[in-house]
Amino acid sequence: MKIKNSPYNLTETFGYFKRNFFGPVTKNRGLVEYCPQFYELNKDVQPRVEVAFIGDVMDMAGRSLHIGDEVKRFVGSCDYLVGNFEATLTAAKGPIMAQRHIPQILDALEELFPSEKAFISLGNNHSGDFGYQIWSESKRQIEDKGFNVFGTMDVPWVDIEEKIRVVGATQWTNQPIDYIPKLENALHYHQPGWVNILYPHWGYELELFPRPETLARGKAFSRTFDAVLGHHSHIPQPIATMTVDKLTGKEDQIIAFGMGDFCIHDKLRHYQFGQILKLKMGPDQKGDWSIGTIEWRFVTCQPKTDQVWETEITSDFPYATA
Repeated sequence: MKIKNSPYNLTETFGYFKRNFFGPVTKNRGLVEYCPQFYELNKDVQPRVEVAFIGDVMDMAGRSLHIGDEVKRFVGSCDYLVGNFEATLTAAKGPIMAQRHIPQILDALEELFPSEKAFISLGNNHSGDFGYQIWSESKRQIEDKGFNVFGTMDVPWVDIEEKIRVVGATQWTNQPIDYIPKLENALHYHQPGWVNILYPHWGYELELFPRPETLARGKAFSRTFDAVLGHHSHIPQPIATMTVDKLTGKEDQIIAFGMGDFCIHDKLRHYQFGQILKLKMGPDQKGDWSIGTIEWRFVTCQPKTDQVWETEITSDFPYATA
């Protein structure tokens, strides 16, 4: 039975609060391994488009977000950026665990990347925190700022130029809603002949490695999608490459199981880390589009002052990476 205001049943809700109090767990260590921070997935790909992906843009508790110079440099080579907007622009009082944003978050994201070339997914478990009307107003504010919104039932995917599609969907919702795509329906949004990237809200929070069922689900999606880049874990999980059985034969794939928090105001250290990654895509020698190279980094969100927190690249991730 699902617990009110939680995406989970009683056992999983208790597990989440336990990990929240005691810190992340290393269960399932060794199930998958991190790939190098620079990796050539497919050779002979002529790079035409480079896209950056970030994890959860979380509640800043009324604080302002500043983007560090190294993060800006890392994404500066990219043509587009994709992120998960996991809170609602509102001052309303919501249920327990509801996530809020202040308008400054949009200024910070625009500081990171031009809004007209940034794609914001609302396909996550917090889109129902305040109900449809407040969510719709928040969505309007994001769009009025020039950002491209997807991960909704009206717009479940975005086509980034021709030949690249990104699909947003969620495994979880804290509240019963019908305006966010469900992960089990994601295969319906696949575009044959293109590079298809699934950007799912899935898995479990504060676990440093994915569970076997998440790995199996990622491999199943990889039969159709060319990359699976997940969020919801609130702490980095492996960005892995593996050989999967696609419909056209065996191919190397990338699965990022959980990209952690791009930004958050939280005094608990284990929430303050995330990942950013870049994919270069283009045609191969046959003219078929695919992913060429992968490059990624850890990031951390730390206080500059009491009212301003900064997201910056870090080489110090103090939890398990192997």
